[in-house]
Amino acid sequence: MRSIKFSLSRKSTSGWEAAVLLTEAYLTGDQKADQLLDGLPEDFIGDRRAACQSLFLGALRHGHRSRAALKGLMRKKAKPGVEAILLVTGYELLDAESERYPKIIHHAVECSKALVNRFEQGFLNAVLRKLPDALGQIVPGTAPAAYFSHPDWLVARWQKEFLGSYTRLLEWNQGIPTTYLKIYDPKIERPAGLEATDWPQFYKISGHVSWKDDLLPLLNQGNAYIKDPSTRLAPGLLAPQPGESVLDLCAAPGGKAYDMAHAMEGRGQIIAVDLPGKRIGRLQQNLDSLQSPDLICRIIESDLLELSADTFEAHKLPTAYDAVMLDAPCSNTGVVQRRTDVKWRLQAKDIEACAQLQLQLLHSAARFVRPGGRLVYSTCSIEEAENRAVVDAFLASKSGSKFRLEASEISYPWETGHDGAGAFLLQRT
Repeated sequence: MRSIKFSLSRKSTSGWEAAVLLTEAYLTGDQKADQLLDGLPEDFIGDRRAACQSLFLGALRHGHRSRAALKGLMRKKAKPGVEAILLVTGYELLDAESERYPKIIHHAVECSKALVNRFEQGFLNAVLRKLPDALGQIVPGTAPAAYFSHPDWLVARWQKEFLGSYTRLLEWNQGIPTTYLKIYDPKIERPAGLEATDWPQFYKISGHVSWKDDLLPLLNQGNAYIKDPSTRLAPGLLAPQPGESVLDLCAAPGGKAYDMAHAMEGRGQIIAVDLPGKRIGRLQQNLDSLQSPDLICRIIESDLLELSADTFEAHKLPTAYDAVMLDAPCSNTGVVQRRTDVKWRLQAKDIEACAQLQLQLLHSAARFVRPGGRLVYSTCSIEEAENRAVVDAFLASKSGSKFRLEASEISYPWETGHDGAGAFLLQRT
C-alpha cells in the first residue's frame, strides 16, 4: 500500500480510501483510533473527513464480527492492507439494506485497484461477494461475542459479572456515542440546536449547531466543556467548596478541574498533577482559562507514585489538601461505545494489572489528604475489580484505616444512558 501520509496529502484521496489507510495503520501500528484521526491533515475536512471517520470507526466497531465472518472464507490471514479493505466494506454491508450490497462490493473492488495488486483485487472480489451471507449467518443466540463484535474473553467475563444484563451492555457498546456540551453558567443563552437532557447543565449537540459560531465562543471563554454526563459523578461526590485547596491527580486534560473550579465559584486553589507529556499542554490551556485573582491553578509534572511532600515544598505549595481527586487510569470498559478500539487493545490480564496499579495510586493519593479532608477515587471502568474491590482493599490496609467510605456511585451504561464510571467518596478521620 502507498504511504499513508502521502496518500492523505492528496486532494484526490476519498474518505473511503482514507478510512482504509487509517484502518491498516491501526492494525499495524501502536496508535489509538483517536490519535490516528487527530493526525489527519488540516485540509482533510468536510464530507471527506466525516466519511473517513464514520467508516474507520465503524470498521473497528464491527471488526470482530467481520473477522468472524471472514474466517470461514479465507484459508490464511489476509495482509493488513487487504484486511483493512475487508473490514471497512464489512461495516458498510452491515450498515446497509441488502439491495445496496452489489453497489458496495463493486465500489470496494474498484477503489482497491489503487491500493493493492491485481492478484489481491481478484481475491477481494471473490471474498466480498460471499461476505454478506457469511455476516448474516452470525446470530446473537449462538455467537453473542461475534454478533456484537467483542472479544470472546470479555464477553465470557461479562456473562459472569453482569449475568442477565450483559446483552444490554453489548448492544449499548455497539451504538454511536452522543456528544454532549456542559454549560456552566445558567444565564448564558443556549444556542439553538442544543437538546436538553435528563442531566442538568448537559445538552445533546445536534447537527444543527454551528461549531464555529455557536460552540467555540462558549468553549474558548471557559463557559462550557465537551464531556459526557458520567463525568459529573466524581466531582459531585467530592463537592469542593469556595476557598478550599484541591489536589487533582491524573488531571489531564483538565475536564474535572473545570467542574471543580465552577463548584468553588472561582475561589481557592487547584493543584493539578500528571505525567510529563503531550497532554500537559491541553491541561495548561484549560487551567489558564479558569485561573483568576481568586483561583490559583498550578501544574506539577510528576508520576503520582513518585510524588512526595518535598515535591510540593519545592513548588512552595501545601503538602496536604482539603479535597483530593484521583481519576485513576483504568481499562476503559465503561466507555467502549465512545472508544470502540478498547475492544481491540484490551487484554484479559489488563484488568487485574489496572487494579494493582489503581490500589498503589490510591495509597499514594491518600498521603496528601489533610485530617478531616476528602478523597474521591474514580474510574471509567465498570469492573468491580477496578472499583469497589480496590476501595475495599485500601480501606482494609493500615493507611486506609484512617478513612471511611461515605458514598459511592456506579454508572452502568445500559441503565444510566451515558458512559460507565465508578466514583467513591472517602472521608479521612
